[in-house]
Amino acid sequence: MTYIFNNSLQNYTHNVDTSFTSSEVSTAVELYEGTGVTYTPSSGASHVVFECNLQTSWNPDNSKSYPCTRLQYSTDSTNFVDGTWTTIAGTQMKEGSESTSADYMWFNFMWVFVISAWSGERKLRLAGRSYSTTSEFTLGRNYKASGSNGDGACPFVSIYSVMP
Repeated sequence: MTYIFNNSLQNYTHNVDTSFTSSEVSTAVELYEGTGVTYTPSSGASHVVFECNLQTSWNPDNSKSYPCTRLQYSTDSTNFVDGTWTTIAGTQMKEGSESTSADYMWFNFMWVFVISAWSGERKLRLAGRSYSTTSEFTLGRNYKASGSNGDGACPFVSIYSVMP
């Protein structure tokens, strides 16, 4: 159990999208399904922390998997897809690996972004693309014992305000 004596972390919001279905990501920047959250920081907050835990797999490319992920925000989107999305500076990254075996191409990513607070409501989401057409990947893919594919772990998002 954690006890925060000075109450410096406030306004926790958690999002677990249990309706999530796995999806392939190619070279066009797109929403990582299930990672969107609508948030208003606490009044007087200095920073906001956005955390997301998400699984990826090598499919459809079994020798490389390179997600190019970024944190984005919008003030005019209604469903995490439409509207204008801005990538938050300093949140872009390329991660992944090459291997001779697809068994080594399953990743569980835990992204933590500490960003400056703002006033008012925003929608935040993770978005990304594959590095190339030979390094595409699938979000939330599960390989079942029967040899079939299905949906794996859904994304888990937490967001909270940091008080000065």
